[in-house]
Amino acid sequence: MNDTINPTNRLPLTNEDTVGPYYPICYDHDDRMDLTKSIVGQQFEPKGDKIILRGRYIDKNGDGAHGALIEFWQANAQGVFRTEDTESSPEIDPHFDGYTRYRTVTGDFELKTIKSGTQLGRAPNITLTLFSDGISRLVTQVFFENEISNETDPVLMSLPQDKRDKLIARLVGEDDDNIPIYDIEIILAGEGETPFFDDFLALGWRD
Repeated sequence: MNDTINPTNRLPLTNEDTVGPYYPICYDHDDRMDLTKSIVGQQFEPKGDKIILRGRYIDKNGDGAHGALIEFWQANAQGVFRTEDTESSPEIDPHFDGYTRYRTVTGDFELKTIKSGTQLGRAPNITLTLFSDGISRLVTQVFFENEISNETDPVLMSLPQDKRDKLIARLVGEDDDNIPIYDIEIILAGEGETPFFDDFLALGWRD
């Protein structure tokens, strides 16, 4: 047998790039910014009170955080996060996963979702994680105005009053379907910076 390699049959070398991932780092349409729609193609809706959270990430210069990737994660109306450990729980809503990602062009975002329930001493909240150029990740939690449970939430109570206020989204009105609209500004650095948390603290507080 001739072991000589025929040059004409040799495959060309490929670039020495990292393999994958070959999937988008965020969803390619805005449908996932409406977590009340459940699964595409189904007509079911998750349980709970619908809300709209509008916000803006602002850099130290007062400009929007252009091109940032924002990750949202929250519990369902029963206050339970959807994880591998809770998939069999009777409190899991099969029509609500409580997670999405969104790349913002201007720093602005608008998420339609349900208000999470209270459990284990936690007030309704949404965990937001920001990925951007020059930033590994920034994790914070957004709470909602006029919630009695804010007064005992361990995250809010760990902060001085002026810092707590920076994590509370303000009720500014309703949309045409009478869904409450909350607004918040998240300041990345400089004067008035929003409180951010170490990952392990955020994970521990939200479970």
